[in-house]
Amino acid sequence: MEYEEIIQRKKNITESPVHPLPEETVHRLVKEFTQCRMRSKQLYEEAKTCLTEGVQHNLSPTFPFPLAMDHGEGYKLYDVDGNEYIDYLMCGAPIILGHHFKPLDEKIAEHIRTKGPTTGLTSEYEILAAKQIKKMMPTIEKIRFVQSGSEAIMAALRIARVKTGHRKIIKIDGNYHGWGDQTVIGLHVPGTGMMMSAGIPPECLANTITVMPNDFQGLRKAFIDAEQQGKVAACLVEANGGEAGTHPVHPEWNRYVRELCDEYGSLMIMDEVITGFRLAKGGAQEYYNVKPDLVTLGKILMHGYPSCGAVAGRSDVLEVLAGGEGSAAGSHAFVAGTMAANALSTMACYYALKYVDEYNASEKAAAYAEKLTSKLNSLFETRPDLPFFAYNQRSIIIYDTTAFFSVDVRRPDALMQVMNRMKIAKTYQLAILNKGVMTLAGSRMYTCMQHDEYALEKTLEAWEYLLSLIPKK
Repeated sequence: MEYEEIIQRKKNITESPVHPLPEETVHRLVKEFTQCRMRSKQLYEEAKTCLTEGVQHNLSPTFPFPLAMDHGEGYKLYDVDGNEYIDYLMCGAPIILGHHFKPLDEKIAEHIRTKGPTTGLTSEYEILAAKQIKKMMPTIEKIRFVQSGSEAIMAALRIARVKTGHRKIIKIDGNYHGWGDQTVIGLHVPGTGMMMSAGIPPECLANTITVMPNDFQGLRKAFIDAEQQGKVAACLVEANGGEAGTHPVHPEWNRYVRELCDEYGSLMIMDEVITGFRLAKGGAQEYYNVKPDLVTLGKILMHGYPSCGAVAGRSDVLEVLAGGEGSAAGSHAFVAGTMAANALSTMACYYALKYVDEYNASEKAAAYAEKLTSKLNSLFETRPDLPFFAYNQRSIIIYDTTAFFSVDVRRPDALMQVMNRMKIAKTYQLAILNKGVMTLAGSRMYTCMQHDEYALEKTLEAWEYLLSLIPKK
């Protein structure tokens, strides 16, 4: 589906009335869900006594209560009550080979049995992992491992300032770049400013400039205005658009960002925490044919194993890094982490990416996503009274039913619209979940190379069931 059509269809949904499930239907769905998941409910009640909010995972479906999982296998998840799910959450995107992928897990298990998890010193897997990343992303020259995608972003911003001598960072509204102080602004819904920035002093965001998605004129103006205020050190982008493509990028957007960065002596930072090795084997930079100066990586990098993140890019840019007692100080960017690049994580990185390459995982996952997206849109066409649609960027599927992420914040009732549309989307997600299909945030589905015809059939049955619950108008 082309960009212009996607944008217009999102607009059609946000400008149209929503289609809530009848109250009695929601009550029945909650009752059915609860009856089959009593152990999860019990664990949630216990978790509330010792964990914040009773749940630690911000991607978990939480209505009417979060599920507790037992294990994953291939494209399936199994909860503690024994219920089976076709998984499209995929741990928030990193699982592309499939859960509990035996060749990878056996390597890790053997390492733990024979050598333990880590030593706190260098291992050969740092080198092997770095070389594998460079093999798959040839534009990358040097890599620095960190412990999360959020850390990778924080490191990249610091590196950019040291390299350029400039202060300002341009961040695109609706893009998500972790929870560091300088990027928690304009989250989820473009134009919401500091709504999600509680606890962050305004001065932490004083050098962050926000620009609305695909605002070509606004982006140039941001660069021009910054010339008298410290200049732009870097422009930070989710290459496929905010919220992993929920706010898709204009076909020319990434190239335009590259041009402006070159024109104003700034660095282009491409956040590939989601897209790396998923949009293509060589990531978004290969898919969009745009070479960034810095790339932040995570997710698939360690395929679900912890301490997962890296900042990578041009050698001359990464050379400004300092870390450790023997490194230069003063004019260098300090980055550290006790567990960064530990042997277990870098071993997982090396073999995970090696298998992604050998098994052609990116292509297989994308082929399934293309098929599922087409089938979903055909199913939605059977209900012309509903404006639902889906589109995919390779193995990332975005589906819009209430389009709560796309509400125009300039509407006088914007906040009410977002909250109401999100609430309805959660009831839709519950209906699908009751039929054994796990999605992400009522808006996304990630595929892996193991999704097959059975998964397709069960997924379409779940969606067909949801449509049957929505009254015709």
